[in-house]
Amino acid sequence: MQLIGLDNVTFERVRASLRGGPFHFTTAGPGDASEPDLRVAPVRELDACAGGSTPVIACGNASLLRSAFLGGCADFLREPWTPEELELRALAVLSRAGRGFQFSWGTVSFEGKDLRVPAGIISLTHHESRILRLLLRARGDAVPRDAIACKLWGSPMARGRTVDVHIASLRKKVRTVQEEAGRFIVSVRGTGYMIP
Repeated sequence: MQLIGLDNVTFERVRASLRGGPFHFTTAGPGDASEPDLRVAPVRELDACAGGSTPVIACGNASLLRSAFLGGCADFLREPWTPEELELRALAVLSRAGRGFQFSWGTVSFEGKDLRVPAGIISLTHHESRILRLLLRARGDAVPRDAIACKLWGSPMARGRTVDVHIASLRKKVRTVQEEAGRFIVSVRGTGYMIP
């Protein structure tokens, strides 16, 4: 686990509290050659950590929660936090990161907002990422357009064809990188969308 941008007192407190646990702690920067399993950084350092394959737990004031998740963090520690909370959240993030979704053409998994398919990594927008996670969690069941709209905007009323536009964009991105995926997301007439 790499602790970035945290003061020495916090670093030593975390290392002492979690001694003997499953983590080895370093303070090396995000450009370091060795890739850690997980990074922990204040929200102000999130841009320096984002974009790689390593999940990031952001920390900071509760008012920064939304911007941290929009920035691609895997989890958020609201200040004040304890080393024990960090350990539990880190274990949860790592267990989620290892879980993929199996298809006949390969395994699909998330890395922040990026989608990893056998042929490469697909960069998704915030809305595309949320829609795809919702569809994957409900895999095999149709998800109504209103449920997707509610997840994105907090209202069950779909904004025109906005949901359809996001779905079309998702399909195109996946098909461009992983041609065998075909129609990864299928339409369910009169209902919404589904991933079979």
